[in-house]
Amino acid sequence: MGAGGVDSGEVAVQFLHAGATLIQICSAIQNQDFTVIQDYITGLKAYLYLEAREDLKKKGWLGQSPPKEYGVRNLIGKGLPKLGEYSTSRKEERKKFVQNLDLQIPPEPLSTPSFTKVQSVQSQIGKSLNRITHYMDLNNKEQVVAIIDNELCINCGKCYMTCNDSGYQSIKFSKENHLPSVTEDCTGCTLCLSVCPIPECITMVPRTTPYIPIRGLPPGTEVTFS
Repeated sequence: MGAGGVDSGEVAVQFLHAGATLIQICSAIQNQDFTVIQDYITGLKAYLYLEAREDLKKKGWLGQSPPKEYGVRNLIGKGLPKLGEYSTSRKEERKKFVQNLDLQIPPEPLSTPSFTKVQSVQSQIGKSLNRITHYMDLNNKEQVVAIIDNELCINCGKCYMTCNDSGYQSIKFSKENHLPSVTEDCTGCTLCLSVCPIPECITMVPRTTPYIPIRGLPPGTEVTFS
């Protein structure tokens, strides 16, 4: 059974690929409501449809959306929240930003869809089993961290609460402007991403600073008791 962190149809597919034949959804329903189940079903159907699109595979589609560019963020509001006295300054900054935009972007030419047979959900079970290895064979220094786009943030505080309740305390929440910020202690657990109600507001990006995992005693360490 796939349980823990199933917050979209795409994540459900990953559990299926790992061999799960049953998916448990709990926290997502508590954070939203039972309509998320239909959202996940729609996501699964969309995935299976896209899997059958040979023209997309030729363009490099690997079962997920391309990574979002995260190098340039918070340009419009310059890190200003959408509440109180900050809203006026935000509107002024946004107006300046829009005036300087170059909107002459040529549309990408449409490709002619080419299909193979759309597969069933059953066909996805266990597709990744041959890629699963022992934990000690993995490089645990290849980590990701969360980055929050304050331009999209609605200042709800869910990321702050879930990070603190889980025991990490890696997100600070400003008392002045209600904007969250991620500290260097982020472990890349993706809990904040799973509870954020705004798509693409929180992105997991590669860690650029050294990461020293604290996982108790190294394997093979002898423990003696006096």
